[in-house]
Amino acid sequence: MRNILLCGCMVLSLLWPGSTVAQALGDSPHLAQHRDLLRHFGKLLESDPAGAMKFARTGVDNARRLPAADPRRGDALELLGLAHQRAEDFAKALPLTLEVVRLRRLATPPEPELLGMALGNLAVNQFALGDSAAADAALTEQLAAWRVAFGPQDLRRAEKFEGMAEWVLKGFGRRLWLIDLLREAVAIRQAQAVVAAGPLAATLQELAAHEMLQQEHAQADTHLLLAGTLLAAEARKHPANEEIRAGQVQVLVSRAGLAGAQGRTGQGLALAKAAQALRFKDRLLQAESTLLAVTARGEVMRMAGNGDGAIAAQFEILDVLKRYGDLLDSGALDPRSTADALLSLGRLYLDKPDLALARQALEGAREQAGDTPTPELLFMLSDLERQDGHAGLALQHYQRALGLRKESATEARVLFGTSRKPQSAGRFGTEAAPGLSFGRADVLVPGAQFSDRAWLKAPEPALPVGRATDASQLLIRDTRQLDLEQFSTEAASMLRAARLYPRTALVFVHGFNVSFDEALQRAAQLQRDLNFDGAMFVFSWPSQGSKLKYASDKVIADAAPQALLDFLRAVEIASGAEKIHVVAHSMGNRVLLPALALADGTLRGKLREVILAAPAVPTADFLKWLDTIAGRGAVSFTLYASAADKAMWVGWLGEHGNALAGFSAEGRPPRHPSVQSIDISKAARPGFREMNHDVFTSNPVMNEDMRQLLQKGRQTPPDQRLSVLKARHDASGPDYWVYEPAPDLKR
Repeated sequence: MRNILLCGCMVLSLLWPGSTVAQALGDSPHLAQHRDLLRHFGKLLESDPAGAMKFARTGVDNARRLPAADPRRGDALELLGLAHQRAEDFAKALPLTLEVVRLRRLATPPEPELLGMALGNLAVNQFALGDSAAADAALTEQLAAWRVAFGPQDLRRAEKFEGMAEWVLKGFGRRLWLIDLLREAVAIRQAQAVVAAGPLAATLQELAAHEMLQQEHAQADTHLLLAGTLLAAEARKHPANEEIRAGQVQVLVSRAGLAGAQGRTGQGLALAKAAQALRFKDRLLQAESTLLAVTARGEVMRMAGNGDGAIAAQFEILDVLKRYGDLLDSGALDPRSTADALLSLGRLYLDKPDLALARQALEGAREQAGDTPTPELLFMLSDLERQDGHAGLALQHYQRALGLRKESATEARVLFGTSRKPQSAGRFGTEAAPGLSFGRADVLVPGAQFSDRAWLKAPEPALPVGRATDASQLLIRDTRQLDLEQFSTEAASMLRAARLYPRTALVFVHGFNVSFDEALQRAAQLQRDLNFDGAMFVFSWPSQGSKLKYASDKVIADAAPQALLDFLRAVEIASGAEKIHVVAHSMGNRVLLPALALADGTLRGKLREVILAAPAVPTADFLKWLDTIAGRGAVSFTLYASAADKAMWVGWLGEHGNALAGFSAEGRPPRHPSVQSIDISKAARPGFREMNHDVFTSNPVMNEDMRQLLQKGRQTPPDQRLSVLKARHDASGPDYWVYEPAPDLKR
């Protein structure tokens, strides 16, 4: 609802934009009068909503005496519709806006600008009432009206599209549509005889920001370079104009982030340094630009795995905030800045991990927040207390965070086996052990489990995209080590309780850069997202839990297949399961595939769906393992691969230039007769900081495909499970499938 209200306010701003362009001389008297009327009514709506409603009702009563063709009848209905919209009574606003659109379409002579205004109002009400398809149609017609109202080189069209771009994103969530609008606005501005460098640079920066979020890095880089060139030229003309210099800082910071995300660490740091070198006489601009530059430097170092460098940058940010304490006190700088900086510092120390320093930073953030801590701070405090062994405090923080977000949590029980060496009761580190340890964990997951209906047919998933994959928001309530007899009792009990998946076990094998706790959290998230009520298991091999330890993790993973095979045999015997599904992620596939090649007897006969998600295995080795496994009898494999998975790029370097099986080159995932291969590149989360290595779990469409696969089996091909998975056929190998989002999911 917040987006809808924002969208409604933005409609008003689009109706009477604060244009710097003079209105065309050919505008009709009615159009000019209508703009004045809307300006007056907008101010009244903000200052006196009840008075605005009364004014609008009186206007409609008076308009009834006007001739049927008089455009002022539409004006009066439009105002009343806006008043109802402001009051969030969209059901009353909708018929009014439908009538206004009808009248504007019939107007003689036509007034396309007024039609565009009416269509924007209509779209808001349709979207608020759940009819997104109709809202999209209205927005599309609105664009057509703007194009008729303003010529292809009319700067007013660029201004309309720039305003509408923000509107379609914040109100309707259509990022790709926004990008198209901004690109057209840029083209119009560039075609002007006299180019206004400042407004063009601002539009280019906004466009580049959204292109980065859509992984369109080359386009973003081009647009940022152009914006920087324009601003540099303007700075030479107007050296005293510090607002232009502030724009240069923003461009440099954006380019630094883009370089860091693409692994160009040196360039990113150099750009952040250049941003910090720009100086300002205005203290507020100096403070803001310094904070931006240092934040960018810290982010580049964090993305490069330099945790100590990122921590040093956070301390520098805190020093800057102290230096400009008067601006914080006055509210010129966001008063929450210090708390946010301490929160970021605490997160970095938790990742290190250094619990003592993390506690110091987070307690400082809580002190700064006062009586209004954010859910993010509380989730982090919860994780700190859990890691420090204070389960009661961890639960208190966790429940308070959920309360602030008006959410509840469900408890997931996961049984585990690990080849890690025990550290203490229920805790395991990064050293390898000579044998297996067994146990159970209870994990709280925000939100309820999914229903048994297809997500695409009932779009109300209780667990939002990406929510469960944030480790700070899953609380491990209890972890206990079990002997094999206790483990068997727990497993059998879970199988007996199953209704949707009777006599079925699901085993998860994690990947590279995963701690023991993170393995438990990811398994619990899978259990909830897949609505799996059978027995849930996770096998945790001793990953070093560091982005910088790819080579070490690879050696450890190559030594773990026998331990996983022993665990799978224990699951089969202990649980008595008749069906065993397996999900392996990333480097976990290096552990799973050799283990399956050794599986025989009743275990092999019980294996059903084996999901290979983003395998960090060289493609040649991957195909050889599949040949070996298939040669010993049929096993049903499903592969999820992506071209947007940045971990596959890191793995490519770690494998000395050998392509990994989780990489979908040119939209074609690796193929094998025993595998249903699915390219999920277009399911990637937007954002230049996103690794997109866990899309198979963080995207609810992929969750739904896995859920249906586990329920229906391989005999139902992907394109029959979900309409957005399109079959592809070519002569170079077996068929494969590609995820093609529906239009409103793309936007």
